[in-house]
Amino acid sequence: MKNSELLKQNMEKLHGKPLLSGLSGIFKWSVLKANLLIFVFVSVLVSLIGEKLPRRLYSYKRSLFRVRGWEDGGRIYEKLFNVKKWKGRLPELSDVLHSRFSKKHLRALTHDYLVEFLVESCKAEFTHWMIILVSFLFVLWADIAIMFRVVLLANLLNLPYIIIQRYNRPRIIRLLKKSEEEGYGSMPFSNQPTLT
Repeated sequence: MKNSELLKQNMEKLHGKPLLSGLSGIFKWSVLKANLLIFVFVSVLVSLIGEKLPRRLYSYKRSLFRVRGWEDGGRIYEKLFNVKKWKGRLPELSDVLHSRFSKKHLRALTHDYLVEFLVESCKAEFTHWMIILVSFLFVLWADIAIMFRVVLLANLLNLPYIIIQRYNRPRIIRLLKKSEEEGYGSMPFSNQPTLT
């Protein structure tokens, strides 16, 4: 018996399965990791593209971002997902890049600030929807099991942020309309009504 055959038999005894099936498992894990890296790269790319698109696309009056009647002013997300309890715990890009607009807390209630908040909210929702949509493209090169994992991951990572935007937007719109009606657009934040 040749040394290579003896080594192969000893390795199979040691692991309890043929050597090639072990390599197959390693290969599958490597393919999954490679696809996850591609997913991260594509997510960053989609975010960068979303930043470069014209601001006019991110109007809260556009069809994708419009508040629907069934959302009950955002309350449906509190009823179904208890969003108030966890929305402040999720990280956002402004936690790392401090130059980014933070959507975790209202910093002011001026007209310009609320308009900017709404634009950033729509931009965030659009970006998260696009990441989910792009994840389905993995079917072009990955097997169905890997594509399913990537799509599941995309949904798990992005739907909570979409829910937060859909929950907050009606409240911000109400504040914007109130600021226009009552004219407190330039008052200091401490004198302005709070978001409830």
